[in-house]
Amino acid sequence: MNLISIRALAAGLALALVLPPSPALLAATRLSTFGSARDFLAGDLDGTTLTSEERLTLGPVFSSPAWPEDAAGAVVFAAASDASGRVYVATGGGLGRLFVSEPDGSVRLLFEADAPNVTAVAVGPRGEVVCGTSPGGRLWRVDPKAKDPAKAGSPAGETGEAAIWALAIGTNGTVWAGTGSKGRIWKSGADGKASLHAEIEDTHVRSLLLRADGSLVAGTSDRGLVVAVAPDGTVRTLHDFGRPEVVALAPAPEGGLFAVATSVAVPTLAQQRSEPRQTPAPSGAAPAPTPGAVPEPVPQGSVSVTSTTSPARQPAGAPSGREGNAEVVLVAADGFVEPAWILPEETVYGARWDEGRGALLLATGPKGRVYALKGRQLRLEAQAGERQVVSSPAVPGGFAIVASNSPAVLRPAGANAAGHGTYVSAVRDAGRLARFGAIRLEGAVPKGASAALSVRSGNSDTPDGTWSGWVRAGSAGEAAVPTARYFQWRVELAASPRGEAPVLERVETSWSERNARPIVENVSVLEPGAVFARSGAASGPAVLSVTNPDENGAFAGLEPEKPAETPGKKLFRKGFRTVTWKGTDPNGDALRYDLEVRREGSATWFPIRRDLEDAFFSFDTAPLPDGRYRFRVTASDHAANADGEALRASEESDVALVDGTPPSLVRTLARLEGDRVVFRVKATDALSPIVRAEGTVSADRWRALSPADGTLDGREEELTLSVPKTDGPAFLAIRVVDAAGNGASISMEYPEEVR
Repeated sequence: MNLISIRALAAGLALALVLPPSPALLAATRLSTFGSARDFLAGDLDGTTLTSEERLTLGPVFSSPAWPEDAAGAVVFAAASDASGRVYVATGGGLGRLFVSEPDGSVRLLFEADAPNVTAVAVGPRGEVVCGTSPGGRLWRVDPKAKDPAKAGSPAGETGEAAIWALAIGTNGTVWAGTGSKGRIWKSGADGKASLHAEIEDTHVRSLLLRADGSLVAGTSDRGLVVAVAPDGTVRTLHDFGRPEVVALAPAPEGGLFAVATSVAVPTLAQQRSEPRQTPAPSGAAPAPTPGAVPEPVPQGSVSVTSTTSPARQPAGAPSGREGNAEVVLVAADGFVEPAWILPEETVYGARWDEGRGALLLATGPKGRVYALKGRQLRLEAQAGERQVVSSPAVPGGFAIVASNSPAVLRPAGANAAGHGTYVSAVRDAGRLARFGAIRLEGAVPKGASAALSVRSGNSDTPDGTWSGWVRAGSAGEAAVPTARYFQWRVELAASPRGEAPVLERVETSWSERNARPIVENVSVLEPGAVFARSGAASGPAVLSVTNPDENGAFAGLEPEKPAETPGKKLFRKGFRTVTWKGTDPNGDALRYDLEVRREGSATWFPIRRDLEDAFFSFDTAPLPDGRYRFRVTASDHAANADGEALRASEESDVALVDGTPPSLVRTLARLEGDRVVFRVKATDALSPIVRAEGTVSADRWRALSPADGTLDGREEELTLSVPKTDGPAFLAIRVVDAAGNGASISMEYPEEVR
């Protein structure tokens, strides 16, 4: 095959072609890549699909949705198909009707029941069609070729139950019905008489699977059990999902089975009222039941049905230890259960084994997708333009899609249908106004096929009428869409005349945000002497250097160790000051900082340090004369932007005092007063208050001193050291420390200096 490969263009070349000079300042280019199944599945697929290798390509083509206009409000409960390709759709919501989609795509009313809901339908191995109505739990055999809906059905048994949710038909025509609201399975033979076959300790029997040995497997709701039912009616639990509802059972290879459960609780049957009956039955009562069958009230358990008008209940949270909205498990022939797949955001409404694909088909919502689960790989087969797909029955050429909201049947369009499809990405948020750059893709486009890219933009998170129209991307990937915060891209795929489809492996988009000014805030000057230990400093005692002692002669920590994201452990270093700040950039650009200082009353700023990366800086204040200062931090994003496009922002601190001069001490008294030696000094500081005063005798332990006025908080204090007279010579000393950490001391010798 002659392939034309489309490869990513060099980012620099693309931007040179796409981004002409503009007066608006632009930040660094941002890239967004779509290359995984999760990326692609976040968008909308119309006629496109994903391969098992997670590549985007054309998918199966379906016909336009078909459904009678006069039944647009019907609630779809179930669907099944026969070997000829007819699809039977069970509906309710006020009018219990069974519709049939013929192989030619037309949909007609096949059977109208005298109950408000047809809640289940099944096709037997010989093509017989059976449906169940609710409430009243009545079984009907339906002639698929009947022309009169009133005469198409004949009674096949009455259970008297509130609802029939699931049906299975044996090779001999025996019908099994799973019912609610007492979790029973009924059996009806060719004579049309129903009898109780088994009871399960749960509210509803939601799904049934008939096995080759004549036994049944039932899936229940509200407890979410998978239960084996022997031919004699005895029951045995195979698996407890821990989720409220087992919506589907399907055969698996080697005698196993697949079971699918959901965590979403949806409206009950009692809430399904979308269409009033034109000719209601008296009081809506069900037909008289067979002897021994007791009519049940309308069930109130949570059973998955769909409606466009009923109020939806809140989703039930996934049970503890479970994830996702739906879960698929494989139950082996020997009963061993292993997880097969979890769907995190979608709900499964139906599942069946597809022999042709050798895979389990999952009908899901709310995005209307049909998946094929094969081994440990999940492949997207199709996405309908409906919110919910309730069934994907087999038909010639593949499978049909039975959708709700609103009801419709879509069929394979056939080999002669035009091979084209569209993919629309999820919306990308640039965070702020941005200019779109280019869109580039990697993949293979066969000769004669095409992959046309388009882009649109807007300023609302959901595309609406305020968005731009779709703009076709140029040869270099450029698209002249308006500057906006949100972008979305689209690719239109078309097959070659020979039917060869394009395959996309990866799509990359780029944009440049409008450069926003940095933000600087919380500029603070720490207390005198406070510094931060940088990462990598020695652990253990916070003594980093004995050459820089504090006033006590040690380099000591001021607080416990800090977490890694903080500047570090705070330490004391005499004569140093530390300025801290917080800098952020709306574009996420790396910032660099300039730190400056000016004396209060002066207009001149002097640089301290340029191009800092950290949001703090410690420095020696010795070069600064004593006085009051303000510090200014200027942040710049120049490291992430081209010359001329960088922006700056500045913030100043409050006034901070720089004081490197120790207090002055003057001896005012040294004498004996009785049996005590009194030593008194006057402490004076020009800028900072005295905050600590201590005295000692002959280098003994330092003891705190109280000032004459009782409070140690002034720039001038009188301090007295009074001690008992010693027997021999002694030194008396007083030392003080001001608020800036400056210390001074004075001493006297006893008795030489005492008068």
